[in-house]
Amino acid sequence: MEAKELLFVVDADIQHRKMMVGWLQDQGYQVKVFDNGELCLNMLDENPAAICLDINMPGLLGLEILKRIRLANRDIPVMVVTKNDALDPAVEAMKIGAFDYMVKPVDKIRLQTNVERAIEMHTMVNKIQRLQGELKKTYSYKNIIGQSEPMRQIFGQIDEVSGININVFVGGESGTGKELVAKAIHFNSAYRMGDFVAINCGAIPEELQENEFFGHDKGAFTGADDSRPGKLEVANGGTLFLDEIGEMSPKMQVKLLRFLQDKSFERVGGTKKINVDLRVISATNRNLQDAVSEGRFREDLYYRLMVYLISLPPLRVRKDDIPLLINHFLKKYKDEIPKKITTVSSHAMEALDRYPWPGNVRQLENEIYRAMVTTQTNMVQIESLSAEIQKYREGYVGDDNQFIPALEKLKPVPVIQPIFSSATTLVGSTFDEIEKQAFLEALNRANGKVPQAAKALGISRATFYRKLKKYRPAN
Repeated sequence: MEAKELLFVVDADIQHRKMMVGWLQDQGYQVKVFDNGELCLNMLDENPAAICLDINMPGLLGLEILKRIRLANRDIPVMVVTKNDALDPAVEAMKIGAFDYMVKPVDKIRLQTNVERAIEMHTMVNKIQRLQGELKKTYSYKNIIGQSEPMRQIFGQIDEVSGININVFVGGESGTGKELVAKAIHFNSAYRMGDFVAINCGAIPEELQENEFFGHDKGAFTGADDSRPGKLEVANGGTLFLDEIGEMSPKMQVKLLRFLQDKSFERVGGTKKINVDLRVISATNRNLQDAVSEGRFREDLYYRLMVYLISLPPLRVRKDDIPLLINHFLKKYKDEIPKKITTVSSHAMEALDRYPWPGNVRQLENEIYRAMVTTQTNMVQIESLSAEIQKYREGYVGDDNQFIPALEKLKPVPVIQPIFSSATTLVGSTFDEIEKQAFLEALNRANGKVPQAAKALGISRATFYRKLKKYRPAN
């Protein structure tokens, strides 16, 4: 079996140290053992994937070791080990930046699970650090950041359509980068020497839309002292990007359809026909088909615009791109913020990865920028993130920004036998009903103690609390 990652075990207790090392080696990890903190600090250049640290070390105390690791700009996940009667130092260690803490004697399954989770998050942080200082062309396509399979498909579509002058429709949720895609098409098309002209159809009052598009001749209305070209003339030879096309007024929809048929128009108050050569790209974050069905958008205009569809994926289905995007935003704002912020902590990365990002890439960018402003260290910490995002760190419970430590002083919990008293309970039940019964019965058998009930079901307490909120009747 190929050896896994390198781990450090720092523990002066010989018997306990041997026990942990044996368990970890059985899992295939490479393990280096230290009986004092100084030796561990001297070997940090070997870049262990995680460190198990006895916080009650003689000589250089565990808290001081942890502080020195952090001062050395090392985001190596450190799991501290403490005694039952010495929990205060463990709590302090969590504040300093320990990944987790465990109580002696360490539980084998808890140790293995914590190590796996710590390495997973550390790997994600390392991924960002490896990308620091460079974004290869493969990952940054026409200023669009991504390497996930959904984004590779988008890149392929951009290549496919850029050289052909057909109307392109870009769909996707707000914040997914529709204008970036439109610009990528423009700058890789035959129209790239012309202007890229964007119009937000939802931001122009209905009475001004016609003038905005077509311009006006002198004397067309009161105050029209001079002639003014509209956006269609400005975009001649380039690209017209119609953002939020679903917000266009019915009157303007008729006029736009007429323009698209022969690419000609007249200014407001004018009689001269003006011909332009441009490409049209439209976009919206709404379901335009629903608007057509409800009579709010013309069907003939819909099909005129929807010749080639590019549908952008939301960030929640392309989470492989989150480390790349974070790296990009850290570089983008580094000169605006007088701090040398190079990465994010493993706890922060965990929350950022788990969060569903309803505002997509735009929301992620704003979050990273705000966190860079508020963080007091050279990396974005979990405490620097918005409270809503902090909730997605493993172990969070409640709405008051509190976290349950990974291990508390718990009495041994006997393994609960099959959770249902009778197999007939399952017959004809939906999945939610089955799940609800399992959670409530586990809680009942554990005398209302959530940690024991969660352990019996083999899930985290954070997951149990979320499910309990869903299924337990309100008092």
